[in-house]
Amino acid sequence: MAAGSTRTPNPFRIHGVVEGEAFADRLNEVARLETALRDGGSKLILYGPRRMGKTSVLLRAINNINSSGGYALFADLSTASSAADMSNRLLSAAGALLGRSMHDFLTDLVSRLKLSITLSVDPLSGLPLPGLDLQARDWAAEKQRETLTDVLDVLNAMAQKRNIIIGVALDEFQEITTLGGERAEWHLRGAMQHHHHLAYVLAGSQGHLIEAMTGAKGAFYKFADKMPFGPIDAGELALWLEQRFRATGVNADGMGAAIIAAGGSRTRDCIQIARVCHDRGRVTGRVRPEDVETALREIVAEEHDIHLRQWRNLTVLQQNVLRAVAAADSGLSTRSVIRQFSLGSSGSAINAANAMVTSGLLLREDTFTRERVSTPTGYAFDSPFFRAWVWWNALQDMGAVMSSVVREGPFLFRVERPPST
Repeated sequence: MAAGSTRTPNPFRIHGVVEGEAFADRLNEVARLETALRDGGSKLILYGPRRMGKTSVLLRAINNINSSGGYALFADLSTASSAADMSNRLLSAAGALLGRSMHDFLTDLVSRLKLSITLSVDPLSGLPLPGLDLQARDWAAEKQRETLTDVLDVLNAMAQKRNIIIGVALDEFQEITTLGGERAEWHLRGAMQHHHHLAYVLAGSQGHLIEAMTGAKGAFYKFADKMPFGPIDAGELALWLEQRFRATGVNADGMGAAIIAAGGSRTRDCIQIARVCHDRGRVTGRVRPEDVETALREIVAEEHDIHLRQWRNLTVLQQNVLRAVAAADSGLSTRSVIRQFSLGSSGSAINAANAMVTSGLLLREDTFTRERVSTPTGYAFDSPFFRAWVWWNALQDMGAVMSSVVREGPFLFRVERPPST
């Protein structure tokens, strides 16, 4: 298409599940997940930071299985507020998978759970989707946990009766611990170890919880294979980005590396910047280096209210730590950084930084997820957009010296991880 046309569709998707040509690489990961979800009795823990594309990869594997005549379902537990909510997610996914052939599943479910199952019609498929009685969310925690495992027991029994394997993918499975504690972990493990006609993939992004669950004292210690989900190789991702630009008539040769330098290691963040660059580049037919910074500024401006709200919810010390992580040239415990950024003491600075690691604002070197943070402070922002917001909005509070630094631009985000194995 000729330069100047505005009809070219944007080839970069950041919302919903990524499919088709918008799906970036990950063929090996998809193949491994397919194998795990087809193997009765298998258990695989898929873990890695957010915005890497885990969900899209997992759904791609599930779609491949179902398209080829197999059975696999996906239940997202990230928004659950109780174990009953988790059961409802699982029931809806099972109903969508089994369709109109699930009469025996519902019959066995009602018999085993000894409670009423409500049915609601999916407006898209027209299929009845089962759910727990509305009062289930008020049940005692123990009864809710039992209901979750009972649903899985019935699903396994039905699969055994039909001599099929059903792949069960539980996304953000660590929420089981958040809602039910260690007892919920052990309860789930006890049920799963008897399910030889179900194949589990347990996906999660909260490394500290997953590490505790799979550690020597955790319920899932040596219970499942583990699959770390790291970033796409920077060279491969840069090449893929440039190819996607080229496919729509936009010349972005050499710009893939610049986009990754601005976006960091999270696939979604890089694609978000590329998407904005494409909107600009398809007018002129070319993406230039300055377009990358302009794209970053546009994204930060769009998210200003979100970042300002995050900033105002922090203590003064935490705000100063974020300024230091954004711009300091040495560690948080060094005398010069403590003085320049008003951090009080090394202990208070480190404690504040670690609290923001727990809350998800910052990253640090992590042996479990194999992240290696290559910054002077040893910490990095989880979001390159929040870091850029701090850079452009909060550093100037410190006076003229920092105002001159701000003009250099916030392209300092670095988090390196070895490739997945």
